[in-house]
Amino acid sequence: MIGVDIVEIDRIKELVADEEFLNRVYTKAEIAYCRQAKSKTVISARLSTRFAAKEAVFKAIEPLKVLRWKEIEVINEESGKPVLHFHGDTKTLVDELGLKVDISLSHSDAYAVAAAILTP
Repeated sequence: MIGVDIVEIDRIKELVADEEFLNRVYTKAEIAYCRQAKSKTVISARLSTRFAAKEAVFKAIEPLKVLRWKEIEVINEESGKPVLHFHGDTKTLVDELGLKVDISLSHSDAYAVAAAILTP
């Protein structure tokens, strides 16, 4: 299964200005990581790629079950490689299906994109 999503960074930048939206979509760890950036531009790009990653996972898994935003968490390894951590019902579903999930993130000045590949 594969899912891909692209978002306009300016759109996400507007949405995350609302703390309620920010806390509904992102985990505390994601918010903390993104806010470590030195510029608002990089913070917006990081939040946007994570939003796209969650959407990509939704698209890959959605035929199987409805998912929740905060049950999908994008964490960076020490090397910088992004990896997904699952929580709650989403973790249970991924574990039950024995899925391996790979994610790729990228962005330009205006857009953020993510691809999620789920394999048994």
